[in-house]
Amino acid sequence: MKSFFLNTGPHNINKLLKNTFFTEKKKIKDLKIQNVSNLADANKGDITFLESIKYLTALKTTKASICILEKKFLNFLNPETIPVISSNPLLDFIIIAKIFYPDADKDNYKFKQHSKYKNFVKQNTLIDSSTKIGKNFNIGINSTLKKNIVIGDNVKIGSNCVISNAIIGHNVSINDGSVIGKIGYGFKYINNNLNFIPHIGHVKIKNNVYIGSNCSIDRGSFSNTEIGENTMIDNQVHIAHNVKIGSFCLIAGQVGIAGSSQIGNNCKIGGQAGISGHLTIGNNVSIGGHSGVLRNVNDNQILMGFPAVGFKEFLKRNKK
Repeated sequence: MKSFFLNTGPHNINKLLKNTFFTEKKKIKDLKIQNVSNLADANKGDITFLESIKYLTALKTTKASICILEKKFLNFLNPETIPVISSNPLLDFIIIAKIFYPDADKDNYKFKQHSKYKNFVKQNTLIDSSTKIGKNFNIGINSTLKKNIVIGDNVKIGSNCVISNAIIGHNVSINDGSVIGKIGYGFKYINNNLNFIPHIGHVKIKNNVYIGSNCSIDRGSFSNTEIGENTMIDNQVHIAHNVKIGSFCLIAGQVGIAGSSQIGNNCKIGGQAGISGHLTIGNNVSIGGHSGVLRNVNDNQILMGFPAVGFKEFLKRNKK
């Protein structure tokens, strides 16, 4: 996948594997690895990994040159992909990803005010020189546009916002206090050392999206976080890394969507509902307020409760 962050590759595969802790130390043919990627987005020359049985379909079709995986999943691997056996593929992949993108597990950088937008400094709003902005742009006071941002036309950003690592489409409104594009909540202990997972992705907000006040939208780790066209997001919503939300969705206040879950088109999510990670929610799904979704949901479903169940079942379960 493409990333805003500096890629230090290519790297020799055997030199990469020398840095891992859990892979079998078996030399394979010399090969230059160009990039790291998830299974679905990987191309020839990339290295990827399998973390969960949920992604076996992607394992069969991945285009990656190398895949780190447990031995029990070997028979599911695309025969054109070279396997690397590991007892903990995710942890080994994190180590390799940090070699390719050493700056993607933190958000430190040198800020330089954009010369075209120096007038905004008077209202304590700072815009980095790397930011690209379209026509009819409006921004409030005390906001900061940091590195790696592309903004379309007719975009309105409120006060006290912090945005980085984002591609924002046309006719987008982002209200006061929202933070978009920061590193997500992902870390692992590797040999008793705390390691944050590199977040090499960005946030992609498509056209005509509305984002309320005090929302947090994390950038992707090994893919992107995406918000589809004409989706409306209420105040105090948290969208974690790698989440993908479809078009024409309505998301009420204080909703939380955990990492790598996918929401279809035309979905409605009630206030204070929570969606667990790595789930797939179909199209035209309605989720009632205060519900907790712990499983995949097919199209055209109405869910309520915790754990969330179909609406008729919910009524039976709560009948006095």
